[in-house]
Amino acid sequence: MLIDQLPNQGDWLFRRRSFVPLVLLPFSALVMFQHDHYFAGSTTWELSWELFCLSVCLLGVFIRGLAQGYSGPGASGRNTRTQIAESLNTTGMYSICRHPLYLGNIVTVLGLAALTRSPLLVLATLFGYVLLYERISAAEERFLAVRFGDSYREWAGRVPSFLPRFSLWRKPEGTFSFRPALKSEIYSLTVIFAMFALLEAIEQSAIHREIQLNPVWTVPLEIILPIFLTLRYIRKRTRWLETES
Repeated sequence: MLIDQLPNQGDWLFRRRSFVPLVLLPFSALVMFQHDHYFAGSTTWELSWELFCLSVCLLGVFIRGLAQGYSGPGASGRNTRTQIAESLNTTGMYSICRHPLYLGNIVTVLGLAALTRSPLLVLATLFGYVLLYERISAAEERFLAVRFGDSYREWAGRVPSFLPRFSLWRKPEGTFSFRPALKSEIYSLTVIFAMFALLEAIEQSAIHREIQLNPVWTVPLEIILPIFLTLRYIRKRTRWLETES
């Protein structure tokens, strides 16, 4: 039945969702390779558009980081490989939206898609990600409904899935923990700057008919990549990036 197919598809997609942004890459690269001029014919407008797209991506990271930082260990929304939840998040970002992490992801990829200046690709990305997270959310909600019963159903009945309802805001319980947010979002930041550097290199090469790297994006990538690798090493070797007590 369809009611079973959506969650089952969601379980399969849940374990592979970290690789989904890579699907966007070849289509974005193809569009960027078709560019033969800067945005509005000006390098100033081009840079302004790039910074706007970056700000959209960073808004998505901020949404995710805010949700992660206020999620205690074992809480719903903190799992990455399988469905795990010792407690139910209902405050902070989770008081206005049931899936703030996925909302953050959607905002981020829309910023990346917008970098191509292709309305069609932006719409296709939005449509594809809504379908993706519809299925993943169905799997998560089936798990949480079984795990928490009526308390989950009451919360889910008044809080929207993705579009935030700010009038429902409830102050987060506990304090913000920087380390879990950093552990999660350093990957997002690295992917964002890597995508910007690569796509801008493709566009520069298409416009000038020779391989060119844009230092506006390669320099930040050179800075953030060692940080990412260092934190990845720390994450593997220590528990320093776990939730602060």
